[in-house]
Amino acid sequence: MKNKSIVIGLFLLSFNTFFAQKGIDISAQIRPRYQIDNKDFNSNISSINYSELRTRIGFSFAPIEDITGFVQLQDSRIYGTEPSTLTGIDNIDLHQAYFNINKLFSLPLNLKLGRMELSYGPQRLIGAVGWHNVGRSFDGGILQLTTERLDIDLFSAQTNENFEPGDTNDFSIIGAYGNMKISDKYKIQPFVIGEMLTGNDLSRYTLGLYINGKVGNLSHEIEGAYQLGSISKDIDIAAFMFALNFNYTFNNPVKPAIGIGVDYLSGDDGKDSDKYKVFNTLYATNHKYYGFMDYFINIPNHTYNLGLMDIHVKAELSPLNKLTTALAFHIFNSNSDFTLENGKFSTSFGSEIDFTINYNYNSAVKFQGGFSFFTPGDIFKQTKGEDTSTWAYLMAVVNL
Repeated sequence: MKNKSIVIGLFLLSFNTFFAQKGIDISAQIRPRYQIDNKDFNSNISSINYSELRTRIGFSFAPIEDITGFVQLQDSRIYGTEPSTLTGIDNIDLHQAYFNINKLFSLPLNLKLGRMELSYGPQRLIGAVGWHNVGRSFDGGILQLTTERLDIDLFSAQTNENFEPGDTNDFSIIGAYGNMKISDKYKIQPFVIGEMLTGNDLSRYTLGLYINGKVGNLSHEIEGAYQLGSISKDIDIAAFMFALNFNYTFNNPVKPAIGIGVDYLSGDDGKDSDKYKVFNTLYATNHKYYGFMDYFINIPNHTYNLGLMDIHVKAELSPLNKLTTALAFHIFNSNSDFTLENGKFSTSFGSEIDFTINYNYNSAVKFQGGFSFFTPGDIFKQTKGEDTSTWAYLMAVVNL
């Protein structure tokens, strides 16, 4: 056994030395997560308890100056879903694989091509959805212009390929996301995102602006976007969203902070047949914003096309070294009336409380847990159930 350990140790040392000489860095992440899911709004049904595991290993290449590459493999699974302990499932995927050329043709341009995560601004419209057990990747490219006052990412991605004549029903996105370097205290980012379904009348364009700033202990952000285009020959898109948030951190050893804000997504009451007024959150990381119980992940489907207004209050505290606790309270309402079975109208989806605790064990290992509680409003009582729902999780994140 001792000799075997020595051999394995020498192999790993040689392996790392070889890759170091070739200019290759290796990174990895292992993330197990246990969930107690009782989100069905039915107190007569017991919770569903299950464990997830996401494993990633990445290879970064830097063969010559101004050229880099990155390849990341991923396995995402749920414990016990294989047929038996002696059989496997095809579960490994190429999460990312791209190369990057800096200073293309000696110009202030950077080119990135391949399969990659895209995260822009606060991820309300385009994000990597890191919470998800798989996470989101795009197939495409980015051309970045870098200047003293402005950075612009021009990106394009193919999200659906059908191999039909004339590229019918192929879905793609293009866009531009800017970063204006006007002030060190403010982040100002204009953007435009276009979506096209070839051979179809669907074309949607999202134009907006994100601003994030800090004055003393007060941080604040505002984001606004407008969607236009058409979903058919006779129906034009006219939808919008905005978010306004404030957060104040007190000068205290336990770092208390409190925040308040509102996120507003327009909806459609169906009264104007020539206009589609429902805002679509595109490729957002919605888990980050609209409650951790994920009742509003697929918007607008999860809001029944009625829109969403999320009024939230958040608090954070670090009572011990490396330990952080957070509490959030959300009030969810629709922005268009929902007709109940009794003929009355309602705009109440319900309210949610999220409690989260984080412990940074060391530089590589972090433990996280949470508990959430949702009280349904009239809309969810009719569409989902009248009982309250709960959800809890425990998670470890190991970055190597």
